[in-house]
Amino acid sequence: MPSLSGGICRGATTGGGALSYPSDQIYEEVAFIAYHFHWSHSEILALEHKTRQRWVREINQINQHPELKLNP
Repeated sequence: MPSLSGGICRGATTGGGALSYPSDQIYEEVAFIAYHFHWSHSEILALEHKTRQRWVREINQINQHPELKLNP
């Protein structure tokens, strides 16, 4: 699976004083985290936005540096 190098948060926009987040990017984050960690949709969506993005960055680091992968 390709990494999500930084593109996740670029599409966030403001409108009416509130931050909106493109649904395509939410789906991308959820799919990416679920694929790697096998967490449920609801568990991932329950994470705060910044926390979810942090997990995406951490997974990317592991994917870019295979020596960091833990052996089960």
